[in-house]
Amino acid sequence: MAEHLLRDMFQKREINGWEIKSAGISAWPGGKISSETLKVLKEEEIDAVDHEVTQVNKELLVEANIILTMTKTHKLHLENMKGVSADKLFTLKELIVEDEELDILDPYGQSLEVYKKTKDEIKEYLAGFIEMLELEDLQNMAKREFQNKILNKEILRGDMMKIAIGSDHAGYQLKEEIKSLLEEKGLFYQDMGTDSEESVDYPDFAHKVSKGVAENNFDKGILICGTGIGMSIAANKVNGVRAALCHNVFSAKATRNHNDSNVLTMGSRVVGKGLAREIVKVWLGEEFDGGRHKRRVEKINDIEEEMSDKN
Repeated sequence: MAEHLLRDMFQKREINGWEIKSAGISAWPGGKISSETLKVLKEEEIDAVDHEVTQVNKELLVEANIILTMTKTHKLHLENMKGVSADKLFTLKELIVEDEELDILDPYGQSLEVYKKTKDEIKEYLAGFIEMLELEDLQNMAKREFQNKILNKEILRGDMMKIAIGSDHAGYQLKEEIKSLLEEKGLFYQDMGTDSEESVDYPDFAHKVSKGVAENNFDKGILICGTGIGMSIAANKVNGVRAALCHNVFSAKATRNHNDSNVLTMGSRVVGKGLAREIVKVWLGEEFDGGRHKRRVEKINDIEEEMSDKN
């Protein structure tokens, strides 16, 4: 989105001599930008239908004169890439304002209205960036001029984690609550349905979420039905999925530490909203311990492969 907005603004102001490229840290090379992005760009009379997504790489970063990121997490990620000069690396916001919140709102997986809000925010700060171009040579700008603007605020964006979330009709309201939590934490998620309390079949949504995790399109999945049991059973039919039914914080922690679970299931008729939020926070925050637990998970994988061969 930012690439097309900046290119359009450069053309309208007749600013020449700059090459504008965009790339994503978690992008799938060759993919297309989202339909929501196309819609909000169309409102600006920008046609980006032919845009192909590029994954960020060292070559792009080394060649660039200045690198602007949308979030502080993106910036920190790029700072850790060997050979990339931190002197030319900034969040878009820190160039323009002194603000504790250095992130541009990420609309991924959210409504069209959120995409519009993000577009407007990007346009506002790009306009400030262009004003700076008219005053200073950013190609020679030193990082020290902005050091007083860089704050060490806690990062809540989940290290670019991608989460698939789904529910049946019984779990719909709790799913909406968990989505609010993910938005608060700045986590990437995609809602795989259902979108109302009208009766549906839970295996359909368990399969959508679990397939996305098994195919590595998502790092983790969250599934909610009335008890969580049906979702757990259905999710564990998908090869590569280790779905864990959790109704307390201890189980959520243990299943990440010991089982390396990649799908969490909960029951909306068993846990309340407050407890569900705590379960999700713990489950997303814990790591796999490995060691003897790795051996045991590998044995689970062996069983899965054996049964797949028989089928």
